[in-house]
Amino acid sequence: MINLDEIKVLAWDIGGTVFDWRGTIQTELEKIAKQQSVELDTYQFASDWRYGMFEMLAKVRNGDLPRMNADEIHRKMLDIVLETHVSISLMASERDELNDVWHKLKAWPDAPKAIQRLRKRYTVVPLTVMSWAIGVDCSKYNGISWDGLISCEFLRDYKPDPGSYLHAAELLQVKPSEVMMCAAHTNDLKAAKRVGFRTAFVLRESEIARDTMAMEPTEPLDFFDVTGMDFSDLTNKLLA
Repeated sequence: MINLDEIKVLAWDIGGTVFDWRGTIQTELEKIAKQQSVELDTYQFASDWRYGMFEMLAKVRNGDLPRMNADEIHRKMLDIVLETHVSISLMASERDELNDVWHKLKAWPDAPKAIQRLRKRYTVVPLTVMSWAIGVDCSKYNGISWDGLISCEFLRDYKPDPGSYLHAAELLQVKPSEVMMCAAHTNDLKAAKRVGFRTAFVLRESEIARDTMAMEPTEPLDFFDVTGMDFSDLTNKLLA
């Protein structure tokens, strides 16, 4: 049984865990498709864009591509995705504008209040592969306040490489065991756990498909230190 008094920092994934990237991106794509009077599989487009970003990020992580932040990767990936979804046509300026939607992601309705409650007991910060600007802009857009914001673009490595978690703990001046990674993605949590972080899983149904490390549906309930079926459930357990 974990002793929560030993936890000083809650490090949050935000893309998908706190912010509903899929819903926001699909809504914007639906507007574009309607304006151009075309049919567009917005779910597939959003998936190709986001998951393609992680594929390109993996190449950045292993040195096959030069260092880039999430904004740059999203923009490059958008050009690639538009080559396969040819029903819509966007000029360069329109592509830039669409790429900026990542800075206006809507938070899950139960997230802002939960984060505010948790800050009364813990230091609460994002630890994200998103750019620092995306994290700041989306947080301001949704009225979310943090105790700081750590983007992997400023760390030695990108998640889920071990150095990203360890460097974040160094910056926070805490031991890895004093940090709890909070996420809806089991691959993020498993990587954090391997370097000594404690872990909290929160269920976001639409994010299950994002995980590339297969787990049995019930495994997160037993594998991680704390689990919540939503933000309220997780928050109540972390404040118990």
